[in-house]
Amino acid sequence: MMIALRLQLIVYLCALLILGISSFLYKAYDYQEFIYNQLNQVMEIQLNIDNLRSQLWLYQEYSDELSLKVLNNRQANLARQLQIPMGWDEKQQRLLNNLNRLNTNTRVLVNTQLPAETALNRSAKLNSNKSARGNTRFSESEYAEYIALEDAHAASNNETFNTKASLLEARYNMITQEMTEDVFSLHHMSIQRAKYIQRNLIYVTGVCLLLMTLLVTVFSYLTLRRFRSAIHSLVTGVKVLAKGDLNSKIEVNNQDEFSCLAQDFNEMKASLKGMTIKKDELKREVEKQTQILTEQQIKLKFLAEHDELTGIFNRRALIKQVDIAIARAIRSNSQAALLFLDLNNFKTINDTLGHGVGDKVIMTIAKRLHDNLRNTDIVGRLGGDEFVVWLDVIAHRQDVINKINQLQALINEPITVEEHELKIGASFGVSLLPTDGNASGLLLRAADTAMYHAKMHSKTDYYFFEDME
Repeated sequence: MMIALRLQLIVYLCALLILGISSFLYKAYDYQEFIYNQLNQVMEIQLNIDNLRSQLWLYQEYSDELSLKVLNNRQANLARQLQIPMGWDEKQQRLLNNLNRLNTNTRVLVNTQLPAETALNRSAKLNSNKSARGNTRFSESEYAEYIALEDAHAASNNETFNTKASLLEARYNMITQEMTEDVFSLHHMSIQRAKYIQRNLIYVTGVCLLLMTLLVTVFSYLTLRRFRSAIHSLVTGVKVLAKGDLNSKIEVNNQDEFSCLAQDFNEMKASLKGMTIKKDELKREVEKQTQILTEQQIKLKFLAEHDELTGIFNRRALIKQVDIAIARAIRSNSQAALLFLDLNNFKTINDTLGHGVGDKVIMTIAKRLHDNLRNTDIVGRLGGDEFVVWLDVIAHRQDVINKINQLQALINEPITVEEHELKIGASFGVSLLPTDGNASGLLLRAADTAMYHAKMHSKTDYYFFEDME
């Protein structure tokens, strides 16, 4: 199996495990709320039963209309509490039905009970009867007999009333006691049910989570084992290759990414073995290539700084060298001169005899200039037939004129190219350091301006920028 697929399956299993844990926590929370609501409902029922018992006692003491009304309200509240659905099981529902029946019996007993006369009422009635009889003319013996009968009748009624009251009180106590016992049983059942369901929920969820965790662990272990084995094989192969062994191969037993990598590694070693040369030959080849690269580097550096046609400095390198010379001259507080020269009639030679002849003329002039300058002087080609000469450490203006005359004589010497004897001259523009500027750009522009003035207006072949009006 591919490693990517293994890792993907591990991710899926972990996600499933997280989902299972989340589901367990949600179910545990939901059932906790369910049990809490049931127990709270049982407490409400118990509270209503206690209120009903208290009100029954008040009603038995006073037997008035207000006590009867409050008692009926308490019984109605208890009936409503017993009818609230809370997901009771069959046994709990039977207890609730029994509580509802007992509450109904209590209500029937209360509503069918006739309020009895109190002792005070009976005494008042007896006195009233005695007064009434007193107004009637009886003999003394008849009156005594009548009073005796009334007293006996009143005693009999009091005894009957007390007996009925005792029976009712006993009945009320039995009902309320049975209701209390049923509520206690309901509370106990709720706790036992909660314990049973929670235990089953923990068992089932725990087994599922344990199996899923075990599956993830085993699968992860197998993947890690394969990963370690493949990495070890690759590391061993690399170490063997580092020692120069190109014959050994990494064994491929599975079809996964590491197997593909091992096959590629074996193919690479086979390719290296096919292209391997002896150590001495490799050393000579490396030395040869290093020498070639060094020569090319030197050549590239030379070409970057020198004119390809003449071999003297090109424009960029010339300006760089002039800047260095200017800085050196300023530090030593010395004078220097920059000559800007342009060949005369070069365009005619180039147009009539061709560019090949013109290139040879340029090369000849550049060589003559380079060979007749001091080591501290600089010569470079700006392009075309324009050259720049830097004369370092010039004490007097006449020294510059003498050097210009020397260079002009060299340029005027005939040049033989392909059986053509050519004569060519040059116009010089001169700028002085520090009179005409202290930067290469300023000195080049000044010398260029003076050169064009010499070419167009001067009777000589050179002109100084400082002489221009």
